[in-house]
Order: sequence, then C-alpha cells, then structure tokens
Amino acid sequence: MPSRFVMGMVTMCRVGTLLAAAALLGGCAAASAQTKVLIYSDQSAGSLLPASALRSGAQAAGATVTLTTAPETFESEISRWPWARIYVMAKWDSAAPPYLTTLRQFTISNPGSIVYLHLWHDQGRTISPEVCVTASAAQTLWKDGVTVIRYADATDSGSGYGGQSGVRTFDGQVWPSWTDITPRRPTGTILLPPEANQNRAEFDLLGWLGGRDTCAQNCRTRFDHALQDCNDEYLSDSSDCYAIHPPSNPAALIECLKRAGAIFSQCLDAALFRLNNCLARCPQTPKPEQMPGGGVE
Repeated sequence: MPSRFVMGMVTMCRVGTLLAAAALLGGCAAASAQTKVLIYSDQSAGSLLPASALRSGAQAAGATVTLTTAPETFESEISRWPWARIYVMAKWDSAAPPYLTTLRQFTISNPGSIVYLHLWHDQGRTISPEVCVTASAAQTLWKDGVTVIRYADATDSGSGYGGQSGVRTFDGQVWPSWTDITPRRPTGTILLPPEANQNRAEFDLLGWLGGRDTCAQNCRTRFDHALQDCNDEYLSDSSDCYAIHPPSNPAALIECLKRAGAIFSQCLDAALFRLNNCLARCPQTPKPEQMPGGGVE
C-alpha cells in the first residue's frame, strides 16, 4: 500500500478545486434526464449484479445511462460528456487498466462528478462462467481531489482510517492495492442461463431475474430506492462539509469529505448486500448449489 497520502496538488490549488466542486454540488438533487451516467462492466462473475443494479437504480431515478462492456469503448466514452457519475464494475487486477489515465484526467477536469469503482477480488480461484458471485471488493470513490477506498467483506490487518477497519484515504486518484487486506473466498449465488454466455456483453442480470417473478422485481425496486437514498445523503453530507468548514481550514474540509465518502461506500455496500439476500430468497432465482463449490474452485 502506498503511503497514507499520495503526493497531489499543492494545498491552495486543491482548495480551488474543492470550491469549484462546491459550486457544482449546489444544484444536485434527484437525477433528471439531463443527468448522464456512464457504467463500465467487464461482465465478470462478480460485476454482473452490481453493474445491473446500478444501471437499474440510475434509470429509475430518471438518468440517461450509457453502459459499456469493452475497455476500449469505455475509454472513448469517458471524454464525451461531463458525466455526473461514472461507475466501474470489474475484477481487480494489480496492473493498471488501459483506461486509467483517461479516467483520472476526467476526475481532475470534472471535480463535481462522482467516479466510483467496485473492484472485486477472485482470491486466485477458478470461477465457472455459469455463475454470478459475491466477493470481497475494493470500493473506491474519487471525488473532490481525494480517494476513499473501503475494502468490503475482507479481513484488514492494517491500521485503517478514522477507527474504521478496511478504509484508506489518499490525495489524488489512487488505484487500490490489497496490501494488509485479505479477501475472502468468492461465493456462487446465482446460476446463469445459457444466454448469459451466448451474449455476455448484452446480458442484464436483474432484467432477466425480474422477468421470472415478482419477487426479483420487488428486490430491484427496493435497491433502486436505496441507491437514490445513498446518492442524496452523500450529496447532502458533502454540501454540509463545505458549509461547516471554510476554505481557510482546508484540512478539516478534506477530512470531512473523506468521512462522507466512506459513509457513501458503506451505504452502497449495504444496499448491494440486501439486494443479494433478497434475491437469494426468491423462489425463482436459480442457485449454483449443484455445481462443485457452488461454481468456485
């Protein structure tokens, strides 16, 4: 893991960036048709459900959503709009992805936008393409010139941040490592239909499940509301940080924003946790129990 704070912009430049973000936050509320959301999913076993859920939630809030499944397409889309939110759902790799430089530049140029990365860890396991899994994830938020990384559902042997195990904060836009963090074994949760692999790039997991019974539809609606609450609370918390801490005290402002980011990550994690549990109780959700290890070896 890099040092506690990665070298970033000098303090006065960063205060200017924060003030610009504050101005942009002033008009943020529920999404509208003008709210543009970009989602990248590598369609891996641990990204299918969160990508589908975030897409559903953004559309339910009235946003215009662009979903990409190829890294080259995603990189070209990043610079097309000043996206309100960019979500990346992918399997974590120690090597930086090809789109990382472009994504960092977008974050610097658009301080009012939210960039959120859900990077799940396979723990070196072989996972069947026929299953969807839940797994440990580096939930990474880039906003206001800082990075908040929360290692969800994992064992933390490091010092953490602010008394919270598994949370790290940095200046700038940091790609997470797993130093001091031990991921758990992924768990197979949903047995996928043949069409999931026949046309993986177009497969919408929640859409498919929702077409099977009303139980999954209700789970989806519950998540949509939870996601909207997470977004609203984060924008409110961030606005409060700017209102409480003047530019003359940038350290306090930055710490407040880091805390708000950690709470936002926890909120999304809780919403996804409840979605997984809700779907597991639905009688029409196909389970991978008949596969060795539930599809994870």
